[in-house]
Amino acid sequence: MAKLIEILLGDIYIQSFIIGLILAAFLSKLSKRTNLNEPPLVYYRIPLIGHTWSYLKDCDKLILESREKYGETFSLYVFGQIMTIVGKETIHEVLKKDQDFSFREGINMQIPMHLIFVHLTLTEENFKMVRDFVGGKLKHLISRLQKNIINAIDFHIGECVEPKVISYPRKTLTDIIAIPVANIIVGEECCNNEDMLETFKNLTFSLLKLFRIPRILSFIHPWLHQQIITITLRFGWNPFSKHRNLILNCIKPVIEKRLNDKKRLGDAWVDPLDALQCYLNDPNVAPDFNPNNINYDYIADGIGRLIFASIATTSSSATQVLYDLIERKQLYWQELYQEAQEINKQCNGNELTFNDIARMVKLDSFVKESLRFINPIVTLPHKCISKSYFTFANGYQIPSGRIVGLNFRDTNNDEELQGQNPTEFYAFRHLERNSPATKLERNFLTFGGGKHACPGRALAINEIKIFIHKVLLKYDVRTDNKEIEAKKKIFRTISCASRC
Repeated sequence: MAKLIEILLGDIYIQSFIIGLILAAFLSKLSKRTNLNEPPLVYYRIPLIGHTWSYLKDCDKLILESREKYGETFSLYVFGQIMTIVGKETIHEVLKKDQDFSFREGINMQIPMHLIFVHLTLTEENFKMVRDFVGGKLKHLISRLQKNIINAIDFHIGECVEPKVISYPRKTLTDIIAIPVANIIVGEECCNNEDMLETFKNLTFSLLKLFRIPRILSFIHPWLHQQIITITLRFGWNPFSKHRNLILNCIKPVIEKRLNDKKRLGDAWVDPLDALQCYLNDPNVAPDFNPNNINYDYIADGIGRLIFASIATTSSSATQVLYDLIERKQLYWQELYQEAQEINKQCNGNELTFNDIARMVKLDSFVKESLRFINPIVTLPHKCISKSYFTFANGYQIPSGRIVGLNFRDTNNDEELQGQNPTEFYAFRHLERNSPATKLERNFLTFGGGKHACPGRALAINEIKIFIHKVLLKYDVRTDNKEIEAKKKIFRTISCASRC
């Protein structure tokens, strides 16, 4: 009996502690006020819930109405915390002031990368490595890139002498994109490994499953939700661990062979063109080219982070471009097909060069317009990391720790920035402005801005253009589902038939 009473008392103490913690968090939010000149907080009726329901149900309406009433800078109460929304005039202050705003810390509050890729301690160096590798070597990678895209198309789609139905285009595009990306990241020796390819295809989706827990506890305090979604990571269960082990098993013998060959051949050694070799050329990772001193875990986590950042975004973007092309087939297909034929004729049906791809100006503009429309309404969360507060040029101030969301609709729907009819899809809008898809501009925020803009954007755009170019020349594509809601577009079925 005494033991039972002790257990019951223990349970009561635990419950009391949890209730006290919840009340303390709630009261601290109610009492938290600042003397800053903060942006106006949009009116809401329901305590705790705030704008969350409207934000999830009809974000477009909420943002547009708030913009009209409060101006381009305002705040919402979403998932238990105040989030400041900035529009076209203020977005670039956030993107360019790295000392005051951090995208990395902002995204970590949603997806805790620092707890997943725990060995990737030199994150800034990893970013620079990607930027320098892609920017400096892309011209030399084009041959391998298109060869692997062609092989992937042949394998996953085929000749289609008889029409072929592709029920899950997004998955097929992921499988196709994984092959050339694997070749560029882990090199010729590893990219054909079946287990490695499966990691490239599935890594992002397996990690995102961990963070599908409803954010109910955020209404009490965001800290509580953070504890729930990270509890498995903090106690040692990491869904990336199995992928890390697989990557390590694949790259270790390759690394050892490369280091031995470099030692044996000396000046005759030629560095392979892939991200794996870039890690080996980093003295912080491979200080003396001794296989026993290589920071293998850092390399594996770096490769994992590259996969996470590249595969899902590129495949979803390529899928969206393909759907937009099919939807507007009568308007643009023939003109883009003629451009593809002309370029193919000029290179005599041989391998495309970097300059050949650059001459796909109509396709480039189409891709950019498609990416402009794929943008979320509010995205790229940045955390204010100023010591105490930050003051925008418009005079509004926000405290350190505040999350700032970028209002892409304010940029995308602006006639001054986009030209006439900004809410309508016009494929050659960017061609007329002489604005390629990789160019960072105030009117195109898909790849971010400032020095931390997406370092792999040129690679992604070239992959998409090569893929669409080959599809135009080889297939006649249509959708089987003619009337489906736009937001479900990614799940449509498509049919491919040979043009021959």
